[in-house]
Amino acid sequence: DDIAATPEERREMAQVIYEESLRMGRLVQDLLDLARLEAGRLELSEAQTPLVPLLERVSRKFTGLARERGIDFRLDLRSAPEALVLESADADKLEQVLTNLLDNAFRHTPAGKGVLLAAERLELEVGPAVRLIVMDEGDGIPEEDVPYIFERFYKADKSRKRASGTGLGLAIVKSLVDAHRGTVAVASKVGQGTTFTVTLPVAEDAIVVESRR
Repeated sequence: DDIAATPEERREMAQVIYEESLRMGRLVQDLLDLARLEAGRLELSEAQTPLVPLLERVSRKFTGLARERGIDFRLDLRSAPEALVLESADADKLEQVLTNLLDNAFRHTPAGKGVLLAAERLELEVGPAVRLIVMDEGDGIPEEDVPYIFERFYKADKSRKRASGTGLGLAIVKSLVDAHRGTVAVASKVGQGTTFTVTLPVAEDAIVVESRR
């Protein structure tokens, strides 16, 4: 309709259309994933899964973004590699869990602050487990919002225009962790940052039972 009067304005509008089409695509894919998970139709391709290669792969994926945004991003393996192995897990789905958590952390962490991805072996009453930690020094989540952040479409930062998520990432994280017989917990303080903790059983037939914060 000749709204754009100059080539620069046309390029700018085309960029907006492109970015919005990508966002809509992500939203549709997230909705499909969540619908399959909640209907029990998403099958896990479970196999013995060494976590160190997965963690290193995810870490590499975010290293460039960290450099670009001036964020101090670190990977901390707190147990020996041979201890960070799950007997039965879907590596692709666990990568999706970590990617969603790190996307969330980077979205809310300003330049000059840090994001940490860590992993450690635990000995729980139900048996050995692995704990995956994503910790950021970002804005934090208001206390009244914490109980609802795993609900679909819930956004604790509703007024923040720079938040570009679909509001489904954490709901998908919870569903995938539940499918792996694990738990996910969050601890956060406004102005100090947020820590997500995913605990997964090492044994194929074990279920992690921990208090969720």
